Amino acid sequence: MTEKMSNRIGQALEHQEHHTAFAITLMEHLVVPTFVLDAEQRVLIWNRACERLTGIPAAEVIGTRDHWRAFYETPRPCLADLVATKGYEQIANLYTVFEDPAEPSFGVHAENWCWMPRRGERLYLAVDAGPVFDESGKLIAVVETLRDVTEKHLAQTKVEEQASLLKAHFDEHQRETELARRILDHQIRSDLMQQAGVRYSVIPATNFSGDMVLAARSPSGKLYAILADATGHGLSAAVSVLPMVQEFYRLVEMSSPLNSVIESINFLLANSLPLGRFVAATFVSLDESARRGEIWVGGVPDVLMFDAAGQLERRYSSANLPLGIMRSNDGVRGIESFTWDHACQLLLTSDGIAEASSTDGVQFGEENLVETIRRKAPTVTPIEALQQGLRTHLKGGQAHDDMSMLLIDCPV
Repeated sequence: MTEKMSNRIGQALEHQEHHTAFAITLMEHLVVPTFVLDAEQRVLIWNRACERLTGIPAAEVIGTRDHWRAFYETPRPCLADLVATKGYEQIANLYTVFEDPAEPSFGVHAENWCWMPRRGERLYLAVDAGPVFDESGKLIAVVETLRDVTEKHLAQTKVEEQASLLKAHFDEHQRETELARRILDHQIRSDLMQQAGVRYSVIPATNFSGDMVLAARSPSGKLYAILADATGHGLSAAVSVLPMVQEFYRLVEMSSPLNSVIESINFLLANSLPLGRFVAATFVSLDESARRGEIWVGGVPDVLMFDAAGQLERRYSSANLPLGIMRSNDGVRGIESFTWDHACQLLLTSDGIAEASSTDGVQFGEENLVETIRRKAPTVTPIEALQQGLRTHLKGGQAHDDMSMLLIDCPV
């Protein structure tokens, strides 16, 4: 070997040793806790950040297989050991969170609680371990980095617990809501609404509607109907109208006069509703064979009578207080009688129809209500016309009040 070649080899070795020393120095000064094992799982490097994390100085573990003592009280492999021995199947048994190493040569990630014996406390560590190979593909070292993510994990766990608690409360609320809806539906007896000549629509603003429509026939065939609108929205409003349901059906079954039905329900509500709660309503009774009817309006929009062509013929305005305000019957005696000699229809609505506001704050309005029915008659019924008109007016938005309609035929 020539002297020149010998010098080149010496320079190359010196250069390689310089780079190796630089790499070791760099790893020792990394801010990320890091240790390195050789192929026999002995500690080669235990950097300063790892000393601070574990409380164990490098001098105690360099050249040993005792690195586990930094994290556990009894011997068990660290993630770097599993990479060195290719014991990937053990990861699931040793770590609570891990990623399956699809390409082990690129490294493995896992997370776990570790009891740090020297520090005397538990830390939740995120661990990454990756192999280092020489040019021939032989394993020469494994690098493991550690991150203390205890605070982040505890915060995430708390968020998950709160989310789970909220979900449990939500699920319970949904179950209670469904049960309440079934009870209300059972009380209202929607099967009795399937009367000839009666059509209706109730669109609640929330899960429950404070609007209610009822219809039933007496044993003689006389038709009784109510559209009621309780103060407020949601379940509290729905409960407000509940006491009148059974009383209405009881009195209809007895063929009670309309004034007796109204007076009895008013007395019941006045004694059951809290102060400030009341129920606006319209009551209608029809003797279809005699073409006579009675109507009572208290605190709700005008009842409108349309002919078959959709022309407005008559209106019946509120002349009474809403139900439940006064215990006496002084405010509930304004019953109007009417007759008809040609086919017509009575339309009862809650105030949510005319007051339905578009996205730009414009109300649907009573004039628009009447015009919508006239324009679409006789192709569609008044209820269908209003449903179409409201959809167009609201432009897919949600109404802020319950919207109810009751359509009653006056046949000839």
